[in-house]
Amino acid sequence: MVTKEQITAACESTKLPCIHIAPTPDETPGPTVSKFGGEFYLPAGAKAPDMEFLAQINFAQVPHLEGFPEKGLLQFFLTTEESAVEVFFDEAVSWKQPAGFFKTIFYPEPPADAAAQENAVPENRWGFLQDFAAGGMRFQPGEEIATITLGDMGFLTDMGFEEVSETLNALFMAAEDEDEADEDEDDEDDEAYEGYDLSLCDDTDQFCQDFGNWGFKLGGHPSLRSSDCRLDDESFQAYSVLLFQYDLTVPDPENPMDLEQDTFCFFIKPEDLKASRFDDILMIHHNYY
Repeated sequence: MVTKEQITAACESTKLPCIHIAPTPDETPGPTVSKFGGEFYLPAGAKAPDMEFLAQINFAQVPHLEGFPEKGLLQFFLTTEESAVEVFFDEAVSWKQPAGFFKTIFYPEPPADAAAQENAVPENRWGFLQDFAAGGMRFQPGEEIATITLGDMGFLTDMGFEEVSETLNALFMAAEDEDEADEDEDDEDDEAYEGYDLSLCDDTDQFCQDFGNWGFKLGGHPSLRSSDCRLDDESFQAYSVLLFQYDLTVPDPENPMDLEQDTFCFFIKPEDLKASRFDDILMIHHNYY
């Protein structure tokens, strides 16, 4: 069988830096602090978006991540309009900002102290999000290899790393040949061997959990439940940087395939990120209810 260490080593070339984000629900951060939900920053005299506040990142609080701003406040909002919310679950999974399903706002120089704006919308259709993530944020730098999942035709990886599929196929085929050779040996080692046998459902479930890159984060690789839809639309391929992932999936060791929660991935063009331009964003939503 193929081990987790072998897969990680085979995909070494796909490693990307990221910042993992853990919610700190016991905190009540101020309006210009990195946070999930609740009250948010709004300049005096400005009109609040007619959307639900999802999260905001104060980059001055974030450990340095190459290509990302070192200061400024970036906010994320989701539409609450009923027909639009239905589309999230029934139709397309990707939108650009002008479509009106979400909004990002960037403040280059947020004040250290400001009045709080209540997260008030005409009808709160995403309120359940606050049950999963609320309060402040704790940041942890990390690295991760390309997201790997399984499809009808074999391994699926995220955009730019499709060649990893061939590497993994070769790795698993070699392990299969080795296992067959071991079975022919009279003194076969009965000692338990940790790894993935993708002919077994439990091993497949664990594989998808271990290499799914789930969670809240900046940068790195997006979590996927199917192939990366950016590969299907040439105009989407310029959005090559994962700006922010808002992921309600919390892998459960007791139930590895309980991965059926909402994931919102916000992508940006690298040149726009470098220039701190956040008005051209691609959002991909996954939901497998």
